[in-house]
Amino acid sequence: MRRFVWIPLLALFLLLGCKGEMVGGTGVRESDPALVFMEKAKDLYRQGKYKEAIDELKSAMARVKARQMKAFEEVLPPPPQGWKAGEPSTAPVVPDFLGGGVKVSRMYTGPSGERVEVAILSQSPLIQSVLSLISSVSVLGQVGNTRLFLYKGEKALERFYPHDRRGELDVVVGGRALVMIKGEGISKASLLTEFLKGIKWERMVALMG
Repeated sequence: MRRFVWIPLLALFLLLGCKGEMVGGTGVRESDPALVFMEKAKDLYRQGKYKEAIDELKSAMARVKARQMKAFEEVLPPPPQGWKAGEPSTAPVVPDFLGGGVKVSRMYTGPSGERVEVAILSQSPLIQSVLSLISSVSVLGQVGNTRLFLYKGEKALERFYPHDRRGELDVVVGGRALVMIKGEGISKASLLTEFLKGIKWERMVALMG
């Protein structure tokens, strides 16, 4: 399994030779800590200090990951009028050697105690489960509390239970990311769609590459 750790490190190391291209047009400054670590790794590599070079690359990867998570936080929707939003949280969902998927989420609280969580997961194992569920609904047809629709060209699955005042909306984005919106104490399913529309969609898709 250790050899898989080299995959993201190698990909990052390949960027060392094209620093100018990576910086241009991305808002990344020459003094960015990730680039500093990459430059140190390049110098150490040339000196034959491979272990030290790997350590610098790991530090660079940590900085890049932090920047990625921060960027994902910024695509989360603002709270609707009268609602309050908690602090965004981020966490890895799969190890780096399996792709390094991340989860970013935020909890929103409504004026009457409603609670809605919006989460964006990249490269999550849950994506296949949701795709299977969407396929089942497509084949068997929509039932009672389930609605299948398209949002920005992607299949979206909405489940709402009025008696329990809860619901969930899932959208698989290009097979690479999953948007999950869960609501409790809500009176209508359209509230979930309101949060979905608040996501900075184009920016999210761009971050997924």
